[in-house]
Amino acid sequence: MWGLCWLLVLSVVSPAQLHVEVRKSEVWLIRDGTASQLTHDRKAKIQAILSPAKDRIAYYEECPEAEHCMPMVVILDLNGSRLLSFQPTLQALPPPEPCASILSIVWAGENAVGAECHISPSSSEYVETDLSTRQVTRDLLGFDFVPSPDNTHEAHIGWMPHFSLPPFGSWYLQIDRTTVYPLPRGMRPVEQNNGSFPPKVVQQHGLTYSGIHQFASRLSWSPDSEHIAFIDCTYDWTANSYLARSAGDGTESNRHCSLAIVSDSGAVVRFPLTDISLSNDGSAMQVMWSGPRQIILRLKDATRTFNLP
Repeated sequence: MWGLCWLLVLSVVSPAQLHVEVRKSEVWLIRDGTASQLTHDRKAKIQAILSPAKDRIAYYEECPEAEHCMPMVVILDLNGSRLLSFQPTLQALPPPEPCASILSIVWAGENAVGAECHISPSSSEYVETDLSTRQVTRDLLGFDFVPSPDNTHEAHIGWMPHFSLPPFGSWYLQIDRTTVYPLPRGMRPVEQNNGSFPPKVVQQHGLTYSGIHQFASRLSWSPDSEHIAFIDCTYDWTANSYLARSAGDGTESNRHCSLAIVSDSGAVVRFPLTDISLSNDGSAMQVMWSGPRQIILRLKDATRTFNLP
């Protein structure tokens, strides 16, 4: 009798452990260690994710050229029944057009899915679609899109022209369409239209451009969705001549890196990283939060902890 009671209690306090995987281009649901195949269409797939409530699954069809199709986002229930499918629509720049190449997807709350669509090697468009209306509710240009933990905002690196010279490809942080960092002294965050240029922070003196920004890690939200942390490196670049066409037609100098923590108000706290060796491989650097005020920086050969004042 008591054994049965304990089993009933455990069934209440220990819900089924669920996760999803793509195996050989098919979606599988793993429930308490037992796997079941949900799709059997043999279409190329890469990513499948559970909804926040763990009652639906989103995945996208990669659509290689050999399959003669357009990539679709598909929503399944946990039994594998298709609830809906749609092709994200690019709307950041006119005219609207279907997303021809999906790089990743994310649940943006319980009833919306965001898709990162490839545009060029240096730019993507994040398209968020409401599943009830199929309407686009958010479209952003840039790359490294990271949703806030409360799913209300999207942090990302802002758009910049492909193959631009270093001074015109200086990186900047946006929350949705608002540029929050870096900003000229005294300027508050500014909302931009998609495709417009950010406030000017790079200074030119003859052939030398000073204060170019390049982020050396992924963006990382604090658990309370109040701050974004990342490694920010600044450097100068001197062109060989006024006819320079690429970064190779000049010389970089004066590189300095710091851990930057930025809020949506544009307030920034920096911790110089003068005693840490930074490589250009962002995958070797991890910026993580261990609480709303503490950041852990992990490199290949070092781990440091920083606290917001």
